[in-house]
Amino acid sequence: MRPRPRIRLLQPFVCTNCRGKGQGLLRRQLRNFATSPSTRAAPSGELKYLQLTNRTIIRLAGPDAANFLFNLVPAKILGADSPRPIYTAFLSAQGRILNDVFIYPPTDTNGEEWFLEVDSDSASDLLKHLRKHKLRAKFQLEKVDPGKVGVYYNWPSATDPPRTRGGQDPRPGMGLRWLDDTAAKPEAIQRLEDKGGKEVNLHDYTVHRILNGVAEGQTELPAAGSLPQESNIDFFGGIDFLKGCYLGQELTIRTHHTGVVRKRILPCQLYDGDQPPSDQPLPEYKPDTHLPMPPSQSNISKLNARGRGRSSGKWLSGVGNIGLALCRLEMMTDIQLTADTSNYDPSEQYKVQWEVEGHEGKQEVMLKPFVPQWLRDGVEQNLRRKERKPRPVEEDDEYEEVD
Repeated sequence: MRPRPRIRLLQPFVCTNCRGKGQGLLRRQLRNFATSPSTRAAPSGELKYLQLTNRTIIRLAGPDAANFLFNLVPAKILGADSPRPIYTAFLSAQGRILNDVFIYPPTDTNGEEWFLEVDSDSASDLLKHLRKHKLRAKFQLEKVDPGKVGVYYNWPSATDPPRTRGGQDPRPGMGLRWLDDTAAKPEAIQRLEDKGGKEVNLHDYTVHRILNGVAEGQTELPAAGSLPQESNIDFFGGIDFLKGCYLGQELTIRTHHTGVVRKRILPCQLYDGDQPPSDQPLPEYKPDTHLPMPPSQSNISKLNARGRGRSSGKWLSGVGNIGLALCRLEMMTDIQLTADTSNYDPSEQYKVQWEVEGHEGKQEVMLKPFVPQWLRDGVEQNLRRKERKPRPVEEDDEYEEVD
């Protein structure tokens, strides 16, 4: 029998200069904007730590665990060079958030063991979602006993990261989070106490999050009602726009390349009276302020709006006089997304209204939104990217608005 001829595939020639430019562009696209050195807050203030008892851990262990997660989430999780947590979300087929999660990649000692950290209120729903898609994949799926392993958090970021699974929280202004044994005092906690660290509670952690404009959990990101870009997950490195198919990819990618995200979650400050808070980078938390707390999903509107005018946003959740809200950027802030005239008026004031059972009329409280610098820079970066890649515009062509 005559041997078959060997076929040699010729690779296209790319000059060194062009190859370098392409690699540089790829690195810029993969860069996690929120955790870049220029936007990460410098460690300062008293060391604080706590165990996040409102979080549940789910364990996946087996040879198919990595590919299983890769095909479900929009983040790049394969090839992670460290066990640092990855913040992302599981999406529905329509591109809506089902659960926002932290994914803890395997350590060197066990390359098949992955951990998911999720809001305890939605942990059962996430387990059902995972089991529905598991089919014949070879891995174990279980909820971890909170009496054995828990989630810990520390801010400002300690100089020495925990020696267990975990690391820097990828969201801007945040600290360190890690998984550790709950049966005895973790070694990382002992080191923090030796440095004068102070144990705080979930209320302090929530205030810390809101002041940085970071949403988390089922209350602030309601299932099947939130889009990943509106929730700023794209700025937290939770979406890889270069990866292949995953559940909910169609709307996510289409919005990134052709749409305009007109609404995003912003930190807000509540106040009473005609005098709004002074202009400052972030809201000011005043624990002694007693204001009515709006229910989640309450409408935000202009102070002098009449009738059923266009809603300016939705209130999500808050503590004391601060909170998070989904706001229309061009209406409530000075950010301009398109060439059209913006509806922003710096003298305009906003209110949150809701109905109270057993009372006539509506209750209301005043609200002022704030734009963190990391969010402003991220929006500007997106606009510059769209300007570099102009697309043909027809006479009746309009920007797609995501609601």
